[in-house]
Amino acid sequence: MKRNWSEIEPHWSRLSDRTAFDLSAECVVIDQQNQVMQTTLSGLSTHLRVSSAMSNPLVKQFIALAKEIGAENAMHKMLMESGEEFAQLWKEAQSDLQRGAITTMDDVVEAVATAKKGYDESPRRILVIQVNQHDCDVLLVGPPEYDESESFDA
Repeated sequence: MKRNWSEIEPHWSRLSDRTAFDLSAECVVIDQQNQVMQTTLSGLSTHLRVSSAMSNPLVKQFIALAKEIGAENAMHKMLMESGEEFAQLWKEAQSDLQRGAITTMDDVVEAVATAKKGYDESPRRILVIQVNQHDCDVLLVGPPEYDESESFDA
């Protein structure tokens, strides 16, 4: 992050001047080409390919079950128990992934909680989302002289 600090610093400065935390707080998304883009917490989903379906409890249940009993058995069980509702959600989740979804709505909500944590720290730190090929990293970044960036996989 130190090499991008000169591009992040103006956004961090505006965040540091805020008197209250809300969803209009600035954050930064760094794309795969290392381009720094300013956004707000409420605007994150416009910069990230997000899957709502992957956050659905039935899809989460399937993923957990697949780890326990295998994908084929889990699919059979989910279709028997939840039928068409699960089938439609799974189809939507697969479509999201094919369109390049790299995160879920749950991950975006968790990123906002991480941003709040950074806002409350001293010195204040800004949320930075580093987009990778198949996922993204959620970081809290402050001035390099103070920064010990924490990384959270999303």
